[in-house]
Amino acid sequence: MDVWIERDESEHRRVRELSRYALALDKPDPQLRFIVELAVQTMGADIGGISLVYRSHIWLPVTVGISLREIERGASFCSELVASESDFFEVEDALAHDWSAAKPVVREPPHCRHYAGVALYGNRGYQLGTLWVMWRAPGRLEAAQRTMLQGLARLVADTLELRYCDAVTGMYNRGAFVQHLQHAKGEAGRRELAVGYVDLTGFHQINEVHGRGAGDATLAEIAARIIGWAGPDSLLGHLGGDRFAFALLDHTGMDRLQALCHAIDVPVTLPSDRTQALHARIGIVRETLPTPVAAAALLDMAETAAASIGDVAGFSVVREYGSELRERSWFLHDLLGVLEGQPGTGRLSMHYQPQVNFAKQKLIGLEALVRWEHPQRGAVPPSTFVPLAESSGNSHALDMLVMGQVCRDMRGWMDAGLPQVPVSLNFSRSTLLHPGLPDAVKALLDEHGLPGALLEVEVTESQLLEAPEALGDRVAALRRLGLRIAIDDFGIGYSNLDAIGTLPFDRLKVDRRFVHGVADSAVTASLFRLIQGVAEVSDAELLCEGLERQVDLDWLRHQHAYCVQGWYFCSALPPQGVEQLLRAWGQRARHAAGGGDVRELFVGA
Repeated sequence: MDVWIERDESEHRRVRELSRYALALDKPDPQLRFIVELAVQTMGADIGGISLVYRSHIWLPVTVGISLREIERGASFCSELVASESDFFEVEDALAHDWSAAKPVVREPPHCRHYAGVALYGNRGYQLGTLWVMWRAPGRLEAAQRTMLQGLARLVADTLELRYCDAVTGMYNRGAFVQHLQHAKGEAGRRELAVGYVDLTGFHQINEVHGRGAGDATLAEIAARIIGWAGPDSLLGHLGGDRFAFALLDHTGMDRLQALCHAIDVPVTLPSDRTQALHARIGIVRETLPTPVAAAALLDMAETAAASIGDVAGFSVVREYGSELRERSWFLHDLLGVLEGQPGTGRLSMHYQPQVNFAKQKLIGLEALVRWEHPQRGAVPPSTFVPLAESSGNSHALDMLVMGQVCRDMRGWMDAGLPQVPVSLNFSRSTLLHPGLPDAVKALLDEHGLPGALLEVEVTESQLLEAPEALGDRVAALRRLGLRIAIDDFGIGYSNLDAIGTLPFDRLKVDRRFVHGVADSAVTASLFRLIQGVAEVSDAELLCEGLERQVDLDWLRHQHAYCVQGWYFCSALPPQGVEQLLRAWGQRARHAAGGGDVRELFVGA
C-alpha cells in the first residue's frame, strides 16, 4: 500500500503563547458537585472529590471541603487505588503506614487519616477515575456505607462519561484531551512532544448508506486501531464525528506515522459483510519540551496542518505543521487579537482613494481601503489578512470594525466643518449575508450621527449569484437606511445580467483591467463599451477604476465616461491627507467655482 508523507522542512519558529490559548480549567459540573456533596454528607466525611488520573498528574474536576485542581500522582491516595486494579480501596489509618503517612493531605492540613475510594469505569470497561472521601479521624466503612459510595460512583461515572468521554469510542473528548495534554507537555524528563489530528474521509458515506449503527461500529474500530498503534503511553481523544487526536510522548519518527496510515487504510467490514476503505488527513506538530505553546494551540496547529492537505484519494496523508502554516496561524492569532482589541497585535488603519468627475472638476467620493499596522511586520496589505478573516469566519467582525473606523473618520471631518463626500466600503460575502448586518449598520450610523446617504456598499459581481434572495433582502434593508449600492469589479465575474437586473444599484464600477490600457486595445475598448451600455440601461453611474495614464483619460473623455478613480489623480490617502484634500476642495469650491485642473487639489494632500 502506498503512503504519501509530506513534510515541510522549513525552519520552525516558536509560536508565542498568548492569553487566547491559555488553558481554561473546566467549571465544576453542578451534578457532579451535588453527588460529591451527598457522598461527604452521607458518609460523615470531612472532604471528598472526583479524581481523573493521567500519567504523572491527578486532575480534580470537583472537590468538596478542600481547594485543589491538580496534584502530582504520587502524592494522591487515588493513584494507589488505580495501581491496585480493584474496584474499592480503603486506608483505615494513614499514620499506620510510612507510604500513606507521607501523603501531603495527611502530613499537612487538613491532616486526614481515613481514605475510601471507588474506581470509576465507563460502560465499555475503561477506567475514568475515582470517587473518594476522607476523614480526619481513622475509621472503617460499614457495609451499607460502602454500598452507598459504590452506588454514587456509578452516577459519577455516567456523568463523567457524558462530559469528558466519547460514548462510542471511550476516548477522551476534546475538552478532556486538551486538559490532559496541558499536563503532559509539562512533565519533567520529556524532550519532544508530537500532537496529531486525524480527519477521516469517506465516513459520512457509511453513515448515510448503512445507518448510524454501522457508523458507530466503524468509529469504534478505527479508535481501536489508533489505540493499538499509539500504545499505552500516549494520549488519545475522539473530537467528535470522524475526527481524532493523539499526543505522542516518545518516538515520533515518520516510520511510526506511516504505521498509523497503514492501520487506518485497512478496509473496515460493515454489517452487510461488505468492506469500505477509509483514509485520513493527518496533521502533526512537533515541539521540543519544555514549550510555551499551550495545549489548545498545539491541537489547533495540528488541525491546520490536516486541513491544508486537500483531497485524499487511495491512501492516508500526513503533513507536518511547518513554517508556512505557522506563519498563517501567527497571522490569524494576531488578527483575532486586533479584532478583540488586545494590545501588542497592532491596529487597523484606513486609507481613502479619491473618486473624481474630471468633466465637472469635482471630488465625488472616497473608497475606504483598510491596512493592518503590525508591530513586527509593519503595514500588512488586505490581500494577506482579509482572506484569512474570511476562511476563519471572522469577516463580519472585521467589516464592522472597519466600518466603525470609517464612521469615526467621517464624523471627525464633519465636526471640522469640511465638505461631505460619500465613502464606499467593501463587505465580504458572509457579512452581506449576515442577518444582523442592517441593525449593525444602523447602530453605527446612529452612534456617529451620520446620514446613510454618505455611505456606499460595494457588492462584487460574483456575489450576485450567491444566495440571491438573501442578498436581495440585505441590500433592500441597507437601501432603506439610505445607503447607496455599487456593483464592484464588473466585467471579471460571471456577468450575469439577469442577477444584475433583479438587484437595484446606484453605481457600476468598471474593473481596472478594462480601464488601464483601454486606449491601446480594440478588444478592451469593445468590452468597455458593453459595460458602459449596461450602466446606461440600468440608469447607474459608471465609475472607472485604475486610471493611471493621460491617454486613457483622453479616450474616456471621448466616451463621455467622466467618473474615475486611480493614481492618475491620487493614491490612497490617510485620514489626515483626506482632511487636507477636503479643506482644499472646500476653498476651491468657494473661490474658484470649479475652474482650473482638479489635480491641483491633490498636491500636498
